[in-house]
Amino acid sequence: MKMQLELFTANFCSRCAQAKSDLSAMVEELGEDDCVLTFVDVVENLDRAVELGILATPALAVNGKLVFAPLPARNVVLQALKSELVT
Repeated sequence: MKMQLELFTANFCSRCAQAKSDLSAMVEELGEDDCVLTFVDVVENLDRAVELGILATPALAVNGKLVFAPLPARNVVLQALKSELVT
């Protein structure tokens, strides 16, 4: 089963553009056959963000569960995603 990634961002977020770029590169590195990445605007999808408990952006949910909010360093995220693929 593919890992479902949701990256929550906002237009006013100064780190979100870099997070989109970084996460896209990570998905490419991990294999697009194993991951599905969706970008979610928190303002347009406020109910989903509240449901997950997102209080800061950028935030990452994996398989419907909030994993990082805000997003830590790239290497930390990549290691967590690799671990999720193994389990």
